[in-house]
Amino acid sequence: MSSNKTIKLEIPSSAKFVSVARKAVEAIAFGMGLPDETADDLKLAVGEACTNAVKYSVSNGHSVQVLYHVTPDKLEVEVRNTGTEFRPENRRKKPSSECLPIGGLGLHVIEAVMDEVNITSKNGETVLKMTKRFKR
Repeated sequence: MSSNKTIKLEIPSSAKFVSVARKAVEAIAFGMGLPDETADDLKLAVGEACTNAVKYSVSNGHSVQVLYHVTPDKLEVEVRNTGTEFRPENRRKKPSSECLPIGGLGLHVIEAVMDEVNITSKNGETVLKMTKRFKR
C-alpha cells in the first residue's frame, strides 16, 4: 500500500456493522504487510472503539464514521460518532486482575494494544483517535 492514504468508512449505528470496520482494518494491515499479531491488535482496538461508538451514539439514521490514515510508519484510526459525549470523570478505573467487571473495559483494551489514544468530545460529537506505529 502506498504512503499517506486515507480510507473513509461509514457504518450504520448498529452492532451488526462493527465487523465491517474490523474487516477493513484487517485488509489494510494485510496490504501494509503487517504481522498477524499486529493485525489482531488493530482489529481488537477498532472493534472496541466502534462498539463504544455504537453504544453511545444517537440511533435513528445516524452513523459511525471510521477513518483509516495510512502512512509508511503508522496507522491512525479515527472513530467518530454523534451522541452521548465522553466524560473522562465517568470512565471506569482500570481493574485489578483479581476482579474483572463485565463490560466497561473497551478503552483500557484499546490503550493496551495501541501506541497512542486520544479522545475529544464536543457539541455531541466524540472522536476517538488511536495510533499504531511500525518499524520498517
